[in-house]
Amino acid sequence: VMKYVILKFCILLVLVVSCEPLDQIPETAVSTDGFFNEPSEFEISLNALYQQRLWIQDIKTWNDDSHHRGGGFINNAISRATLNPTSSELNNTWVLGYEAIKTANALLAEVEERRSNFAEGSLDRIEGEARAIRAYFYGRLLAKFGHVPLITTVLTVEESFEVVRAPLDEVKAFMYSEFDRAAELLSDSNENRATRGFALGMKARYALYMEDFAIARDAAKEVIDSGTYGLDPDFSTMFTKAGADSPEPIYFIPYSFELGITWNQNGGARGHITRNAGGFGAIMPTWEAMGIFECTDGQTIDQSPLYDPHDPFENRDPRMTETIVALETEWLGYIYQSHPDSLEVLQTTTGNRVRNNDTRANAIFASFTGFVWKKGIEQSWADNRQADPNVMLLRYGDVLLMYAEALIELNENLGEARDVLNELRNRAYGNSGVYPEITETDQAGLRTRLRRERRVELMFEAGLRFQDLMRWRVAGRALAKTLVGLPAPQDQDREQWPFNDQILPVVDEDGIVDVKPDELVANGFARLLESYEFDENRMYLWPIPAEDILLNSGLTQNPGY
Repeated sequence: VMKYVILKFCILLVLVVSCEPLDQIPETAVSTDGFFNEPSEFEISLNALYQQRLWIQDIKTWNDDSHHRGGGFINNAISRATLNPTSSELNNTWVLGYEAIKTANALLAEVEERRSNFAEGSLDRIEGEARAIRAYFYGRLLAKFGHVPLITTVLTVEESFEVVRAPLDEVKAFMYSEFDRAAELLSDSNENRATRGFALGMKARYALYMEDFAIARDAAKEVIDSGTYGLDPDFSTMFTKAGADSPEPIYFIPYSFELGITWNQNGGARGHITRNAGGFGAIMPTWEAMGIFECTDGQTIDQSPLYDPHDPFENRDPRMTETIVALETEWLGYIYQSHPDSLEVLQTTTGNRVRNNDTRANAIFASFTGFVWKKGIEQSWADNRQADPNVMLLRYGDVLLMYAEALIELNENLGEARDVLNELRNRAYGNSGVYPEITETDQAGLRTRLRRERRVELMFEAGLRFQDLMRWRVAGRALAKTLVGLPAPQDQDREQWPFNDQILPVVDEDGIVDVKPDELVANGFARLLESYEFDENRMYLWPIPAEDILLNSGLTQNPGY
């Protein structure tokens, strides 16, 4: 039995949001006198907090791992460094965050008011989930906007126009206390809901983001010590529908073909799958993503003698071929090959050779970098031309990384931190015990290994890379870049395919890969795809939406906006 349930929501009208983000009263008030008389009625209202539309994540193409060739995904305020108080990119995070908080506030008020009408403890789980989810959304708001309004009750319309931003420490303390209270009320079940593991795992995440490393350490350790979760022995399957029963996921957003709930983030199924399989090949790994995977000797490609730029998947960390489709391997019913001379390829389902639309020699809009994503993508996406992934938000492997990072930043128990990282690396190599162990013993060396490990282990998952770059304050080096891809087919040097052996990437101490784009273009080894910018002086915090500041003069704006 799969451990998640797709919820079709019947949302109580009293909890429906109005048009203003911080307005706490719906336009049409509905009496609750005839409702909330049974625990099941509280459940209906709780389900409103699990709507997929609320759980938006950072767009994966905002980071240095993934690129979308479509103009709408390139010309955004994040990539162009034009972020301002009217930018659409920030509006959903702010509006939907406070919508979820509003819904949780209303539900928790009903729980408190009617608790005496029910058997002791019968509403504990509902209260715990609502508190955990409310804290989660405060974490997202803190990470993006800094100190934000702290709203914990249902406000009148008049009160909503007097809301101000609370001190950062006050909002953080509330968030941590809510996660703690939720953890007390919830069980260690691995059901795909806001469980105790969710509360503690998300507490660890946002404590890391806030640089409260001791809090992050303790919360992550509680998840580890619970024994509820474990590393999936198969790295690849946990991201598929079949992987829903894996011991590793703590919380994911489920979608379903059967229920008509499909996913269209950043291009949907056809943007992710190959052109041979009926897709667009529009969303692709960058050459920077290709460069971060270590060789099997544990060294980066700029240091290892095992790296062959003409056979870039050979002798590499096994997670590379589980994340990015290797050339000349079967994928979605075809052999994948983007070489300009591969005008035909084998269709594995029929045994016939067919026109190869995954090379730009035949299809000019085939992957501009020559590579396509594999992680979490399934044959059903090609069959249906729709996507119903389990969008992973939190898993045990991430908790291990959070625990290791907290220890490293606290400069304590560094041997334990190293062991945790090696546990993940052992899993990547099939739990064989034969893998390139991390041997560093100092804080700086382990920090470098941790940052590379996070990028490789969590690549293409729920926008985590973007927030890592932001919280480490390295986004300027990673995101202000020239993005390059394959030369035009007629210009491709066949002896230097897919990468050249003269100008090699450099991997720095933060896991940022410099492919030397200007040199590549100047020497004919690449062509310019896009140029991106990042404003170090202001973009580490997003601006408060202009609409809310216009409605409420008490709201202050972040610096630089």
